[in-house]
Amino acid sequence: MTSAFHPASAPVILTTETRHDGPLPARLLNHIHDHVIEYGLPVTRGPHGLDLMRGDARVAIHAVDDRFDVRITAPTEVMLHQARESVIYLLDHVMPDISGRLAWTGPAPASHRPPNFHLATVRSTDRVGAHFIRVHMACDDVAALCVGGMHFSLLLPPGGRAPVWPMLNDRMRTVWPADADALHRAPYTFVTRDPAQGTFSFDIFIHDGGRTTTWAQSLVGGEVVGVMGPGSGDHPVTDDLLIAGDETALPAIRSILEQAPRHLRGRAVIEVGDPADIVALAMPSGMSLDWIVRGPDSDLWSWLRRVDSLLPDTFVWIAAEQATIRQAKAHFKALGLTRDRSYISYYWTRQL
Repeated sequence: MTSAFHPASAPVILTTETRHDGPLPARLLNHIHDHVIEYGLPVTRGPHGLDLMRGDARVAIHAVDDRFDVRITAPTEVMLHQARESVIYLLDHVMPDISGRLAWTGPAPASHRPPNFHLATVRSTDRVGAHFIRVHMACDDVAALCVGGMHFSLLLPPGGRAPVWPMLNDRMRTVWPADADALHRAPYTFVTRDPAQGTFSFDIFIHDGGRTTTWAQSLVGGEVVGVMGPGSGDHPVTDDLLIAGDETALPAIRSILEQAPRHLRGRAVIEVGDPADIVALAMPSGMSLDWIVRGPDSDLWSWLRRVDSLLPDTFVWIAAEQATIRQAKAHFKALGLTRDRSYISYYWTRQL
């Protein structure tokens, strides 16, 4: 009897690159570094470049004299594309005249659509609480939506027109339909993802004047929309959690608590405008939950500002209105909270 040794195949690493030869803006690497730090990404600074991580994608940026180049590696086409999109967004800001002319190498999808783009069809809707509609969708490649974060972008085409979806041009940049064909783009959180059934669901917060609210309230089933994802929003990896938010963060908070390990301990607080939105949430027994009904003397910030200390291993997750988030960031920074132990982000901005 004979046997053969078959070594495990090495993981496939995909690459995309770009290069510019010519004058560069002053202090370019400093500007890029400052933005990367603001985004909260892990970064290493060298004399002529930056190395940073975006999830499982690695980005190497170099600038020497009049030469600038970027190399991105990632284990999947979607991760590679998403990292490139993030870098393009950054470069469009710090060197717009150059960024728009950069051509990128790398694998191009046969459809010429972004690899994280999918079509999805509405199956049904349910009411969840007083101000949420849960939308159930069918999608051909739900398995691809399960690899990554808990957020995605919903793309709604304008009514009365054949939809035009985003495409990749010959420079590997995403080109979005414009003018009368422009899509309404809104971020949402997956509630369920079922690859076996080819379905997923998400919750929409119903409020006056919302484009997605109008869409959700008129659904009858069979409507086709675009989906891009998964995006950001990894679940915190921790044994002790402080998690807080308002109605807009409720789907994300629900997802985090429902999928948390049973040993998780900590505190959760959710602000709502209507007591009818207070619903039962599944969570580990070591988590406590406070609901705040928004009023003149009670709001999320009033609760957060009373937090005067944190355990060394506490992870802080907060999502709410922009002004509340600004106050929370300053407060928890003063308590010694570091970026690697926190996710504090605004989900909406109050119009004055």
